[in-house]
Amino acid sequence: MACPGFLRRDVMSMMMLNDDHLRRAAPAVFAQAPHDAVSERYGFVPTIQVVNALRDEGWYPVRAQQTNCRDLERVGVARHMIRFRQDPDRQMAVGDSVAELVLTNSHDRSSAYQLDLGLFRLICLNGMVTPVGETGGIRVRHGKNVVDEILEGSVALVGHVPNIQTAMETFRSLSVDRGEAELFAASALELRYGDDWQRQAPIKPENLLEARRREDAQDQTLWGAFNKAQENLLKGGIRGRSRSGRRTRTRPIHSVTEDVRLNRALWRLTERFAKLKGADLAA
Repeated sequence: MACPGFLRRDVMSMMMLNDDHLRRAAPAVFAQAPHDAVSERYGFVPTIQVVNALRDEGWYPVRAQQTNCRDLERVGVARHMIRFRQDPDRQMAVGDSVAELVLTNSHDRSSAYQLDLGLFRLICLNGMVTPVGETGGIRVRHGKNVVDEILEGSVALVGHVPNIQTAMETFRSLSVDRGEAELFAASALELRYGDDWQRQAPIKPENLLEARRREDAQDQTLWGAFNKAQENLLKGGIRGRSRSGRRTRTRPIHSVTEDVRLNRALWRLTERFAKLKGADLAA
């Protein structure tokens, strides 16, 4: 059941980040100049300028994070990510989720501006990144036209929301047995820990399928397997054992780069599983 409109507006107002919130979570958003190592051809446009342009178009920052840096000189220019959502009266529902825009950038040569389409799952307050097309999103090189290109990209990405809705409905229509779900989880662990995941991962595939809420425990579909694996990998905290046999818990993903990479890869993995089960995901 959807939340009443007034309640959704109150929740949204509490979640919207003002500039003070952004500065604490991701100081590089307010960089005044790029890192000294960038070339003279680098066209510097501070991220806050893009943020304000998206705000003017009705997209509001609701989450921000920044890559931890040991090099203090890079703290003010390091890679950062901001998730945007529309106000409740305009939000595009996608099943049990709402559409978001996910902006990543840095001013130290580690990345260009990247804009992706994302989903925010309401039941678990969990954010995803959904690839669009072969490249996964809109990539914009640093230059004087960044703001215009990002705004054009946001319109293009929003046009793909119906395709994401169709994919989600397909995932939800596909039942998976225990063996199939564990095969999916094993593939997800390989995405996270690499080819040698059986030695490197502190947990087994069945652990990755542990449900954090009753609704997910009862979901025996491909969408359910994806959600459990995605949330457990991103949030961590799953009990397991290290290679030495010591009891441990999996670590949450804090890296901006790994967050986006793993989210994209998990969505692609789910698409491949759906196709193996005979689904047609053609746009």
